[in-house]
Amino acid sequence: MIINATHIGKNLDGIGRFSLILAKYFIKHKANVIINKSATIHFTKEELDKLKVVSDSLSPDNGFKGHLKRLAFTNKLKGKVLNLSQLEISFFNKNQIVVVHDIIPLLFPTFHKKQYHFFKYILPWILKRRVKHIVTVSEHTKELLVNIYGIDESKISVIYNGVDIECKEMQKENYFLFVGRDSPTKNIDRLIEAFKLANTKDAKLILAGVKRDIDDKNIKALGYVDDKELKELYAKAKYFIFPTLYEGFGFPAVEAMRCKCATIVSNVGSLPDICRDGALYVEPNSVEDIAKNIEKIIKDENLYANLVNRGYKISKEYSWDRAFSKYKELLAL
Repeated sequence: MIINATHIGKNLDGIGRFSLILAKYFIKHKANVIINKSATIHFTKEELDKLKVVSDSLSPDNGFKGHLKRLAFTNKLKGKVLNLSQLEISFFNKNQIVVVHDIIPLLFPTFHKKQYHFFKYILPWILKRRVKHIVTVSEHTKELLVNIYGIDESKISVIYNGVDIECKEMQKENYFLFVGRDSPTKNIDRLIEAFKLANTKDAKLILAGVKRDIDDKNIKALGYVDDKELKELYAKAKYFIFPTLYEGFGFPAVEAMRCKCATIVSNVGSLPDICRDGALYVEPNSVEDIAKNIEKIIKDENLYANLVNRGYKISKEYSWDRAFSKYKELLAL
């Protein structure tokens, strides 16, 4: 079995983090894992000795050119292949399994013009005719594949992601934390507008993964943060806010709940499926609703405590050991 993890880059997004963790599990089970050279910084020397490294020209750090080269590389792979991302998929190999995290470019074509036609025409054709089995990371994504692409439900397995973050108990500070890249679906403009509108009682807003100049002393955009910095931000944050337009899973929300942040998320996409009653829900297209719920979570101490307790309990259900055991069963390893 070949594990195609060539899309892991130097800086990790949600799918990159997912693939890195699973790749490390597969290495332990002596599977044939393939990465590109730029991802080697995430592996120990012992792990690197057990996997195959290809050119860093395939790295997502190279943008669209890197994607095209990964796609070409994937189409050269023979035999049983697990492609850990829907963007790395073979046009010919009928013995492949693919993980579909989301179909965001199809749902938001204005924001993803380069990928829209791939998700509209090419991906559904391949999933129906050239893929042995599909894994999704939420029931919501599975429903979309069935209802929009017309894929047979029996061809899809849902395997929820795990969460590997563990935060030290630290004194909570009076700030809302957002974690994510600066893209239109992350809804950052409305979040900033809502935070300015709300009566925040001196609370701050910290945007991790976002690099902007913001003319407000209570809002700070940090740009990219490494894992150590991210853990400290989660550990100290009293609140977490994630009013995105869509998520296929929503790693940051579950990580925040694991670190005992009272969490606000959108009422769309997979987030209600993933967070259940461990979060407060907002309408992401309404600045007023986001602002109202920012005020609500600050003012209501019982709500705050209940969200922290319920969120932490739910987050403990997302285990990588449990997820990998399901991958092993599916792949018959």
